Amino acid sequence: MVVVRKVLLQAALIIAAFILHTSVFPHLAFNGIIPNVLLLLTVFSSFQQGLNTGMVTGVCCGLLCDVFYGSVTGIYGMFYLLIGLFAGSMARYFYKDELLFPVAVIAISDLFYNFVMYVTWFLLRGRFDFQTYLQSIILPELVYTLVLAILCLPFIALLNRRARRIHIEEKDSDAGNAEKFLEKNP
Repeated sequence: MVVVRKVLLQAALIIAAFILHTSVFPHLAFNGIIPNVLLLLTVFSSFQQGLNTGMVTGVCCGLLCDVFYGSVTGIYGMFYLLIGLFAGSMARYFYKDELLFPVAVIAISDLFYNFVMYVTWFLLRGRFDFQTYLQSIILPELVYTLVLAILCLPFIALLNRRARRIHIEEKDSDAGNAEKFLEKNP
């Protein structure tokens, strides 16, 4: 039951993040730049729930982008999978309640994502003006994404503390139910 609840919650978060990314934040664009909400969700999921959850979240977010934006299915899925893998691998070395580390991982992930986008969509097509791309797209998106991440961190930390508390309470109640069963049926 707990696993089903976690999967449904993660699916709802992915859909909510995609809706925010595609319909809300384009109206809040700054010079045509929007924060990468799907990257935030992938990194937060990897950091808080582990490597596997982060990678699955990344693939799902990427496949949504592939279906709605991409010309080749799987490109965004692979990029977000790699981001989930990186963030989940880094999360092993730090406390889950630490606030500065996820921001650093988000910054590195956003730089990686945008650099790979530049190579994939611009450099291979003969557009070599990296400095313009860096100044007009990469850095503004990085700043916007980091500001959103910093604003979301207290909320994410609160949700994770509550989720851990509920998980511990469910384990305790399951153990209590097993003990009652064993007392009634020796």
